[in-house]
Amino acid sequence: MPRRSIHRRRRAQGGCLSFMIGVLAVAALALVVAIVVTNRLKPEGSRIVKPDVATDGYVDANNPPAEDNDMVLTAGDVVQGDGSIQVLTPSPTPTLEPTPTPEPTFNPDQPFALVRPEPTGEGYLPVFTKANTDKKQIAITLDECSGATITMKFIRAALDRHAKLTLFPTGENVMKNGMDEVLKTCYFSIGFEIENRCYSTLARLYSLNDTLMASEIWKQMISVSFVLGGKYQPHFLRLYGRDGENDLRTHTYLMQEGYLGFAGWTYNGSLMEEGRIGNNLAPGNIYYFKTTDEDLRRMNVLMEEAAEQGFEMVTLNELFGYEKNTCQSSSNVLAETMPELQNHDIPYYFMKAGDCTWATNLMQRRLIQLGYLPEGCADGVYGSSTAAALSAFQAKLGIAATGAADVDTQQRLFAEDAPTVDD
Repeated sequence: MPRRSIHRRRRAQGGCLSFMIGVLAVAALALVVAIVVTNRLKPEGSRIVKPDVATDGYVDANNPPAEDNDMVLTAGDVVQGDGSIQVLTPSPTPTLEPTPTPEPTFNPDQPFALVRPEPTGEGYLPVFTKANTDKKQIAITLDECSGATITMKFIRAALDRHAKLTLFPTGENVMKNGMDEVLKTCYFSIGFEIENRCYSTLARLYSLNDTLMASEIWKQMISVSFVLGGKYQPHFLRLYGRDGENDLRTHTYLMQEGYLGFAGWTYNGSLMEEGRIGNNLAPGNIYYFKTTDEDLRRMNVLMEEAAEQGFEMVTLNELFGYEKNTCQSSSNVLAETMPELQNHDIPYYFMKAGDCTWATNLMQRRLIQLGYLPEGCADGVYGSSTAAALSAFQAKLGIAATGAADVDTQQRLFAEDAPTVDD
């Protein structure tokens, strides 16, 4: 190999060695500077200990435990530029919401307990407007039953669709020609249900005195019993327009006579658009129809849609899991005496605008007596005029004129020294 080439290689190797020595020197200097800076930043008399997240304390298997003056850094600490430590307060632990009360569970001894509605308060019966069920069942109810011929049209239509109806005839209509055979067929032959719709079509029980209120309910029961030939026990009462379902006095009488509650409805079939009837089908629904040709057409549409969607059309008793209404043999039901309302001293309770109750009627009569309402205004409906009269009475007392009939206002209203409008 020529000497000239060997000389060049040695010179190149010497240059690389010098370069490496220089790099190591710079690195060593940087390390010294880092140590000095670290010592200056760390507070005197302290050493940084890494927490052991696997234990409750700060234990490191390779290092002794931290002394009392050791500084422990956690995830919430930040080292500032001047060497101080800022402790970040962690966000507060969210307050846990109280565990909700578990939903009532199915009880095999009372399988329909969750299906039925609950009363709104002490002394009240339930109002049955819908069953709480996932079972594909609905109830179709027929109101008034205005005559034998039109009622039979509804019955035949229901039989064609394998549907059962719950009938709510008025006592007046029960006594019409031919209705006895219709109702006997419904109850004894095809298993339809018959319930109470009061004796008079337009009866408003909340505006009647105790005797008239009781007679509207009892006379319809006796009418059905008479045509069936035995003592019939209904389970449900339906009121005209559903007005008065919150009348405590009526609830008291129904309890006394063995009723289960008031029959409302989920949908009023008389007001449903025929093209949208199928959209309203849902388990547990109750449908209301009257005995008119228009309602017969709507009911046919509903039953057709229900059958196509796999719904069973049952009576109210079947929907809510009650036994069939009883009809006990009786030689002469017309000889029975109407039971009077018992325990009818209804306590004061809060009343409000919109109520239709006998208690409202009594309050209106007292307001008339004291001059705050004109004669003839005692109709049992808690409307704007009643609220205004009560506000005037409250103002006369010097209390807040809210127009709401709280218990204190009612007690003062019926007190012997209640002020008149002219006092």
